[in-house]
Amino acid sequence: MGPLDKYILKEDALEATENGFQLKFQSHWYRALPLSCMDFSLKLNGQEIEKSQFKIKANGNEYSYDELPELDKEWLFILDRGILEIPQPLEKGKAYDIEFKYDLHIPYILVGPQAMPLLASSVVHKNLICK
Repeated sequence: MGPLDKYILKEDALEATENGFQLKFQSHWYRALPLSCMDFSLKLNGQEIEKSQFKIKANGNEYSYDELPELDKEWLFILDRGILEIPQPLEKGKAYDIEFKYDLHIPYILVGPQAMPLLASSVVHKNLICK
């Protein structure tokens, strides 16, 4: 947990859509990173949501979760929010318990004997009202 974790999910992060809901998130790292350096998991009211349901939106583009490792040219800038879209309906005005795990694999900081990218991991647990 770092000092910027509180900014990953703002109060308006949860929104109902025509096809389900979306969760808007911001990076907790001090520099922009490509989507290929990111991983997510999400629990809604304590229930894990299958990653195969995730659609990731950034910079006006949409990707499946399985495409993330290949997205080294699609960057999420620190002032921009990415969107995780899930095809599960939520009720507007209702509060939901959200647990969002956001992992960043920092490619320019290598650690350990295998020189693996540093893992900057955060878990944000919030009660959010669906807009």
